[in-house]
Order: sequence, then structure tokens, then C-alpha cells
Amino acid sequence: MKQRYEVEGYWLTVDLNKGLVHIENDNAFKHAVAIHPIQTVTSLIDSIQADYSTLYGTGLVIGRDSFAVEIWGHLYFEYFLLKYRKLLRIVFLFGLYNRFLNSCQVFDCGEQGKDPNRWLWDWLARYRRKIETWLPKINSWLTDR
Repeated sequence: MKQRYEVEGYWLTVDLNKGLVHIENDNAFKHAVAIHPIQTVTSLIDSIQADYSTLYGTGLVIGRDSFAVEIWGHLYFEYFLLKYRKLLRIVFLFGLYNRFLNSCQVFDCGEQGKDPNRWLWDWLARYRRKIETWLPKINSWLTDR
């Protein structure tokens, strides 16, 4: 079920499915995150969890820190793919670079069993506060695009 959330004056699109959400990484999303990365992601997670609970009668089983780190992780991955485009096109041969870049258009965040990388985001969640200190760097990239 497609949902739209107004965050920082931008409309963000999220598709809610059982155990899985798809967050569109469009210009509206990037601009909203660039304004206040921590508050934007926190607000979005709260809205997603509330609507998910209403829709499915239970909360999405993704920890808040894990969810936030996953969203920022996807943004950082896109940042590095674009910043080091020339090098990474050589490193990721046979169209793999374009496949990775295309995968950044929508962030799939799912529960254990639906998201094969859930273990990674859960493990990185313990470093959320440290990761938050890196956000100003991505903020400048998002606003300079």
C-alpha cells in the first residue's frame, strides 16, 4: 500500500507490504534528509511504524536504530557510487556498477527473513550515534546535487 508522508515540507513516498517497506529515494527524499537528517529519518520511521501497525495490526519488526542506520547506509552507498564513479565503474565490471546505482532508487527495508541484510543493519545499529556524526558530509552532497 503506497503511503505519502510530509516531512520537512517534502512529500515522501513509501510502499508498505507485510514485513517489508520500500522507500523511494527521489529528490524530495534527498532534500528532506538534507535539511535535518536525524529528525527527518526519525519522523519518517515513526510515521511508517504507525501506519504499518494500523494496516497490519502489528508493528514492523525492525528496531528504530537499525531502521535509521539502514536508510542512511543506502544514502551513503549512493553517495560513494556517485563520488567515485570513474573508479567504481572499473571495479564493478559487467554492468554491476549500474545495477548497484539503480538499486539506490528505492530502499527496501524488511524484517528478518524478508531482508537478507537485516543482520548487517542490526549489527551497525549499535553505532548509530557515531554514524550520525558523519551525516553533515552527506548533507552537503545532497544539497549540492
